Amino acid sequence: MYRYAKDVKVFLLWGTLCILANLICTLGSAYDGDQSFWVGWVQQLIDGGFGNFKGNYPPLYVFWLWVVAQVHWLFSVAVGKTFLLKFICLWPVYFSHLFLVDWLCRFTGRFGCPQWRRHLLIGFVALNPALLLNGPIWGQVDLLPVVLAMLSIYCISRPGKVKFASLFFVLSVLTKFQMIMFLPVFGGLFLRHWRISWKGLPFAVAGAVLVLLPFLVTGNLVRMLTNAYVQTSSQYPYATFNGANLWMLLAGNATPDNIPIWGVRDYGLGFLLKPSVMGRLLFIAVSIFVLIKSLFCRSVRSAYALCTLNALAFFVVLPGMHERYLLYAVPAALCWAVWDFKRGGVFCLLVTLVASMNINFINSFRGGDAWKVASTVGCVALVAMLVAIAFPKFFPKVLSLIARLRIPALAVYGCLLFVLLVECGNLLYRNRPVKVPAGIKNVLVTNLPALFEKQSFRFPRVNESVEGRLLTSGDRLYKNGLGTHAPSTVVYELPEDADSLFFGAGIDDEVYDRGQAIFIVKLDGEEIWRSRVLRGNDGPVFAALSVRGAKKLEFSTDPDGDDNSDHTDWLNAYIKLR
Repeated sequence: MYRYAKDVKVFLLWGTLCILANLICTLGSAYDGDQSFWVGWVQQLIDGGFGNFKGNYPPLYVFWLWVVAQVHWLFSVAVGKTFLLKFICLWPVYFSHLFLVDWLCRFTGRFGCPQWRRHLLIGFVALNPALLLNGPIWGQVDLLPVVLAMLSIYCISRPGKVKFASLFFVLSVLTKFQMIMFLPVFGGLFLRHWRISWKGLPFAVAGAVLVLLPFLVTGNLVRMLTNAYVQTSSQYPYATFNGANLWMLLAGNATPDNIPIWGVRDYGLGFLLKPSVMGRLLFIAVSIFVLIKSLFCRSVRSAYALCTLNALAFFVVLPGMHERYLLYAVPAALCWAVWDFKRGGVFCLLVTLVASMNINFINSFRGGDAWKVASTVGCVALVAMLVAIAFPKFFPKVLSLIARLRIPALAVYGCLLFVLLVECGNLLYRNRPVKVPAGIKNVLVTNLPALFEKQSFRFPRVNESVEGRLLTSGDRLYKNGLGTHAPSTVVYELPEDADSLFFGAGIDDEVYDRGQAIFIVKLDGEEIWRSRVLRGNDGPVFAALSVRGAKKLEFSTDPDGDDNSDHTDWLNAYIKLR
């Protein structure tokens, strides 16, 4: 019998690198639109629990969003598009990716793969660019349901584990509606093994009831199911929405899916050339073929090949696809490559390449922290090379000592959990809302009479950014302040007993590393303070100025050139009275 403990070091190596890669990639800028959804949904769960959830996400991941909501509420941290929110939302992705590395590593050992192939395969799983671009960089959780779906395919093919198959598949669909793309494979295998596969149905029903129960109790079940499984099917009425597939070639990006291709008129058989019709017919044809093949499927490797095929067809021929939806084929292709390296290896590489390119077109690894990561890696590489050349025996001795250690596989999961908890605590401490010091002699500037306002884009907002979001700069939330857009000018009337002015100034984090501006403070029309050029991700600067004897206080911002994304914040500005 194969014993994983004998060669667990392969997992220890690549599992550790997988953790590092995920954490480093999390520093990249998330996709702004999806982060807005997380913010809204977490706030809904804080305000009213499961009964108040109005999002279009399936229920299982909503449980984790509820945990995220409780963390924000417990530590009095306001919900915003912060690194903290992205970081906590991605915990299921971190563990899913690590589990995938662990699980597939076990099979490479069980199959007796040569050592070079084991490292090649597991290294590609651990550092897969598509998984990293979609999860920790983009900020999405698509990997979790696909791992559940792949587990269901494995279990349905193994008599000893078949009772868990239906449970895993139901949980995958309850996490992401798109997992129905694997139904032809799972359904075919279920029918093939019907004499024993039905035994897993009670577990599946029990799991579904437990997941849906909070929504049922709070009276929100129908709305949640409608939003997650009905309305999302028509969410993108386009032939393709940034998805590099068949319709990008035939119809073009963001073209309505009800217009026939090639300029054919919309009558008679012309309706068959509508992407909304033709795409569905093509996918149904591929799915029927996959279902028939699954009915006669005798091996797990063939099942994973069929999963890859149907997931690829889902992205390539169906209308309404967007840039991330090929990701679902990547874990299936990785499983196929592990079970059948000769046939699946090339397709795994191709699917990963296309998925990575498509995601990278829309949201690449960027942001101010990305530069810090690249700089740190370069410095570490330089030091490591100097040590390796100056002391040739140092690294071999270190590796030899590590090789003698007996470390269980669970230690990597424990290490990940420890790192996540420590970093979460650090982020919670750093993200405590910054408030104006309490005191009867402290008066918020925004509570003073406003004499004049002028702004080129929209209007100044009290206690909100110019886009209407929470004031956030340098990954900190500020309870009070003024959100403007350069160029802007706001003039306030100062009280007679005004003594000092305290404030912060910075570019709002909602524009990430974009935007730049100069902040200027004037008293009675005379400039008394000017900041340097502040850019996105620079963080705010703070100042304390005397305002004795002045009657008018003016806050103005200068775009210093192009005014694109110049979202300027005056943070916690207050007057101290004499």
